[in-house]
Amino acid sequence: KSKKLLCSQVKVGSKTLQIVSGIRKNYKAEDMVGKKVMVLVNLKPRMIAGYESQGMLLSAAFEQDGEEILSLMTSLRDMPAGADIA
Repeated sequence: KSKKLLCSQVKVGSKTLQIVSGIRKNYKAEDMVGKKVMVLVNLKPRMIAGYESQGMLLSAAFEQDGEEILSLMTSLRDMPAGADIA
């Protein structure tokens, strides 16, 4: 019911993690299916809006005309799920 939060199932190596993030204004759930994004997974799981979040989607953001512009971090190469960020 949140206008800001999006709950995603993200494959990291052989595991699937649930990540709750505040990207809903910039990304629709159906547009995220099959996308490869960078995630931070060495965080302690926490409850957000009643859902457990097991990581964080990495993004870049800036403000333009009073609106936050957000871009999820991706790779220029086709990388396997679970590749380390170095």
